[in-house]
Amino acid sequence: MDISQLWTELIQTDEHSRLEAKPGNEIGNPVMQTICAYANTDGLNGGYILIGVEEDKTSPSGYVIAGVKNPDQIQNEIVTQCISKFNVIIRPEIQVGILQDKTVIGVYIPESEPGDKPIYMRKQGMNKGTYIRVGSTDQVCTEGELVRFLQKKNARPYDETVLPQTSLSDIDPKALQEYRKLRKKKTPHASELDYSDEDLLNALHCVDIIDGIPKPTIAGLLLFGTDAVLRRYFSMMRFDYVRVKGREWGGSRDESSYYSIELRESLLTLLPKAEAAIMDDIERELSFPPGRLTREEKPVIPYDVIREILVNAVMHRDYQTPSPTLVIRFTDRIEFHNPGYSLKPLDKIGTPGSTARNQTIASVLNETEYAENKGSGIAKVQRKMVEAQLPPPMFDSSKTENTFVVTLSLHQLMDETALRWLNQFHDFGLSGDEARILVYAKQYGSVSNENCRNLTSYDTAKSSSLLTRLRSMGILNQHSHGSATYYTIPENYLESEPENSLVTQIRTQDTQMDKENNPESALVTQIRTQDTQIQNEQTSQREYGSESDERAILLQSLPKTLQKEILSLGQRMTPEKREEMLLKVCRIHPFTAAEVGILFRNTRHWAKNVLRELVYSGKIFLTIPDKPQSKNQAYYVSHDAGQTNINEWK
Repeated sequence: MDISQLWTELIQTDEHSRLEAKPGNEIGNPVMQTICAYANTDGLNGGYILIGVEEDKTSPSGYVIAGVKNPDQIQNEIVTQCISKFNVIIRPEIQVGILQDKTVIGVYIPESEPGDKPIYMRKQGMNKGTYIRVGSTDQVCTEGELVRFLQKKNARPYDETVLPQTSLSDIDPKALQEYRKLRKKKTPHASELDYSDEDLLNALHCVDIIDGIPKPTIAGLLLFGTDAVLRRYFSMMRFDYVRVKGREWGGSRDESSYYSIELRESLLTLLPKAEAAIMDDIERELSFPPGRLTREEKPVIPYDVIREILVNAVMHRDYQTPSPTLVIRFTDRIEFHNPGYSLKPLDKIGTPGSTARNQTIASVLNETEYAENKGSGIAKVQRKMVEAQLPPPMFDSSKTENTFVVTLSLHQLMDETALRWLNQFHDFGLSGDEARILVYAKQYGSVSNENCRNLTSYDTAKSSSLLTRLRSMGILNQHSHGSATYYTIPENYLESEPENSLVTQIRTQDTQMDKENNPESALVTQIRTQDTQIQNEQTSQREYGSESDERAILLQSLPKTLQKEILSLGQRMTPEKREEMLLKVCRIHPFTAAEVGILFRNTRHWAKNVLRELVYSGKIFLTIPDKPQSKNQAYYVSHDAGQTNINEWK
């Protein structure tokens, strides 16, 4: 425990789920409630209390160090009350330090073992005296939360419960066969592959012996059960996929505005079908990977992201709640709705370590490589989304409603509309990361320190500094709510879209930030200097005869002199040469971004970025100007001065 570091964290991030500030005059019920909450909250790993610090709204940091006048007495009171106030003795770690020439006390409260929970204040009793942390607050446990504490304390995990009326005949051989196939793929010589079906189920904790007869557990039925037994006992434990034509849920809809798929079968056979249902609806982009002669189709959202979020949904959901796992595909996003709040605090999602609600199900899915076994899956999702130049996933967890929602955006942050909007900040000297933070705040209504960390890979302190700089410039408003502090765009900046371009300025500064802080960031790469992008991505020149059929067809649509000029291009073009070639190509006839990428041996993303610059400068026009994001969008050069409509093109 470092008291100085705790103080620095407090003034930079405010109070949060693992840090609380208290005055140093006495140890009353508020301190004891926080201690109780730290000891109880699952997956929090305890928390810290900084005693001798008071809130002060007039201070820039929001806090002042008041100090502790009698540190020995305060330490004594903490230890004594931790022994006498609760149903179980709590052993705090206490350290005394000096900050600004005043005495301050740091207290660490470890999380209690599951067998000791719930910890409650004797005088109030279990129903009213059991506290948990919710954000930066201490909340009395609900009845449902108390039930879960007691289940963990007194009984085996829910998914290891046996349903007496079931038998091995309720196990689907096809699901067992799928497990063996996946297990062999991951570990070809795993010993359990030689077991009989019954011995295998026993080894996986999917059956229990009752009066000498093997009976499937809930985990065994969910993982390997037949359709009949799942319908009989888990009729609502299904997977629903809904495709909505629009951005909102609800209201009157005709049958053509949406469709849905319902799946109810064992998890081992359900997962690949659910993946396919989601992936089939995700738009593909064409690109030429370095060293490849043929083009490659890549989904807008990486496959690994969909699989990880889907597997987490079925692995960590609350199977005691009779409702389906629901995935909704809107035009601009995909939402995963799950019964069962996150056992891990939201600000800890993506950090090492995992807390399993369904231990047996999680163990089996880990053995088949469906799931990460070190809690690294969400961190992988966050990284993959950034690499795909998409906003990081958004998480929402509610203990009150017992729900967990993950939202994945289908649209890049830095699109044409965002870059036009950023033009108004030309004189502020924004870095690329600062530009992204502003676009995120505009698109989602607000931005927090956690959002900033996910977008930039900065730590808490550096993210706080970035947000503070934007606030000091007057282009972010701060809304202080402890650990839930967030920032919004002032109203006067929300709609403006001036014509002068900020793009070049952001690219130049972003390259400097990128080298220093985040060399591999794909979001930064999106608005990096185009020359650097070409150097990294463009494949070596090849002879015309070895090009793919797609490129050959596109080249044949151009005059021979232009064909030769394209084929003679080196590995790197100057910005001037690149603009010259694009204008020549698009003057012949309209081309899509994918086609431009193929012609110049580059990616569709590269083509969209360089084409949008020419659109802004008025040198190239859109064939579908009212729908800039249309998948059928193409780009052309006007033949006549003042002609800006494709219908006038000759």
